[in-house]
Amino acid sequence: MSSSPSLLKLSSTIAPQCTDLVEGFLFEEAPSSWALEVNHLTGEGILNGFFTTKEKRNQEQALIESKIGSLVQFHFLEEEIKDQDWKESYKIHFSPWNYKGVHFIPLWLKNDYQVPKNEISLILDPGMAFGTGIHESTRMCLEFLIEERFCQSGLESILDLGCGSGILSILSYLIGIQKVVGLDNDDDAVRISKENAVLNDIAEKIDFHNLNLFELEKPIGIFNCIVANIQANILISNADKIIDHSLNESTIILSGILSRETEQVLDVFMQKGNYSHNDFQIKKMGEWSSIKFRRI
Repeated sequence: MSSSPSLLKLSSTIAPQCTDLVEGFLFEEAPSSWALEVNHLTGEGILNGFFTTKEKRNQEQALIESKIGSLVQFHFLEEEIKDQDWKESYKIHFSPWNYKGVHFIPLWLKNDYQVPKNEISLILDPGMAFGTGIHESTRMCLEFLIEERFCQSGLESILDLGCGSGILSILSYLIGIQKVVGLDNDDDAVRISKENAVLNDIAEKIDFHNLNLFELEKPIGIFNCIVANIQANILISNADKIIDHSLNESTIILSGILSRETEQVLDVFMQKGNYSHNDFQIKKMGEWSSIKFRRI
């Protein structure tokens, strides 16, 4: 009888002054096999990586060390985890949650979780992309999208920049936005987004593309809504290209912004987009902020 499949795990503590650097790396590389847990009382973090092969583990360890190893001191410990063990650990950290009638449900509870009549369910498998909507930056985007759909019935199209696991694109279609385009410059992100769309029976409804929007010379289209859950410095340096994909009445939702960076992002977009002080809303969760711009 063959033994159960297993994963290779790397773990390292992260000093409080370095957690922002690690989170920045994870946003830039998303989706990835890494996940960072931060103790908001002490500021200390624990970085965990889960890998299917030694080759993948070595590649990912070498990548993170080459990118930020000069700034972050890693102390990696190795561990082998049986398949059942890591699946059970996800169940501990990811429970169903809902917001204004939209329910985010882990795959293993699909048949057990009761969604109230006329409400919406979005099925996720965390083992596919480590993207469940439980991170503050993603959750604020999800909340903004749901709120925006309720208050703007004419919302017909959306562009999801850096689609990652596809959760924002999938939500957009499920709440009634007919034209949904998700872009990511990572092959794995596009594949994972498509797999998550299959879980929700909308595989043919969303256009996912492996494309780096910020390298385009002209817009790929004009959209009623644009959402970008990316690092603040990337949002700032590409503000013009993001705005160029919007209509005068479009909504732009930005996230992946550390709270201390909020004013800088806000100032750039207000200037380039000619927004007034009545055109934006800010959400804050933990150390993160999200901004929604919409001309009234």
